[in-house]
Amino acid sequence: MKILFAVDLEEPVEVTRAVETLSTRLEAELLVLHVFATAPATPLPIDPMSGFGDLSYVVYDPAVQENIERAEEHEFHAFLVERFSRPVRAALRKGEPAATILDEAEAEAVDLIVLGKRHHGRLERLLLGSVTRDVVEHATRPVLLMPIHREQKQA
Repeated sequence: MKILFAVDLEEPVEVTRAVETLSTRLEAELLVLHVFATAPATPLPIDPMSGFGDLSYVVYDPAVQENIERAEEHEFHAFLVERFSRPVRAALRKGEPAATILDEAEAEAVDLIVLGKRHHGRLERLLLGSVTRDVVEHATRPVLLMPIHREQKQA
């Protein structure tokens, strides 16, 4: 059996322990996946040529993107070392989180996808969307949602 645990590195310790315990009891291989979005190009609010407001110019610095990727990799590695006492397979991917989670689940032929489920307000859901909702709606494999409450510790 294979379990894919998709993390955003903000999961409370209780949640990661519960997933690790579940995978141990099921004698399942645990694949921990962290997906991060690439840095969007930042529009300049002022046209540098005319000085007038114009959003037609975009700034992109590859060095900034590289630094972001290295930082994500470092944080993910630290998360794995701190949170898991047994060996896990780790995967760090760039892309849109929900689509990447679903693609990875198919590619790895996992038996179960595990996600943390935060309780967002209506406005927050409307503005930000929900990776969890998108995964649940489009998954072809079972999905287990681990509730995350505001009072849980993040370590």
